[in-house]
Amino acid sequence: MARLGIMFTLFATLSLVFSIPAGSSDSSSAPSDTGANQPRFELPQKPTSNMTPLEQRGANLYSYYCTVCHGTKGEGDGINSFQLTTPPAKFADAAFMATLSDADIQKVIRQGGSALDKSPQMQPWGRVLTDQDVAALVAYIKTLSKN
Repeated sequence: MARLGIMFTLFATLSLVFSIPAGSSDSSSAPSDTGANQPRFELPQKPTSNMTPLEQRGANLYSYYCTVCHGTKGEGDGINSFQLTTPPAKFADAAFMATLSDADIQKVIRQGGSALDKSPQMQPWGRVLTDQDVAALVAYIKTLSKN
């Protein structure tokens, strides 16, 4: 008899643990309000970027080295641009950028503006930036005229 009592207790406990809420087996019934007022939790998402890793690296370098003269969007309106006798190049100008090859842009970055008969106030960065840095800057600068 004791064995029957233990089995009944075990069966009753399992029934409670695995019980289905009332009304949930009927597909026509309204959904339960349980949790309806609770905010939905969503995992934070990584920001998406249309830039390649090379362009992103160039964007970081551009932000550090170039924005003070050329501006954050390549409009030639950086905080130092107003002190220069020759305005900085406007990378956002698609017509202007179409006249420059990648090699031209690399040469100006490495050797300064004088290398292409541009402003001598554009300093040479060849001793500061690596070849990979220059390539990244060129890739990013070219994106500024596409926006």
